Amino acid sequence: MRRQDPGVHPGVGGGVTEAVNEHLAPLRARRTELAADRGHVREVLRRGNERANAVAETTLAEVRAAMGTLY
Repeated sequence: MRRQDPGVHPGVGGGVTEAVNEHLAPLRARRTELAADRGHVREVLRRGNERANAVAETTLAEVRAAMGTLY
């Protein structure tokens, strides 16, 4: 029995896999570059968390007002 290359999905030719990997290569390289600076990653996550919390607080206030559960 022939073993399938783990990087190739059964039924998908190697050319497709190569094309996808080639397309994703710059994104993977950028991700590796960004991941190397853990402080920057944490700062980006912190700012995103702050923005998400602000949106959630606004949404919850609207929901509470609509439900008449403002305390």
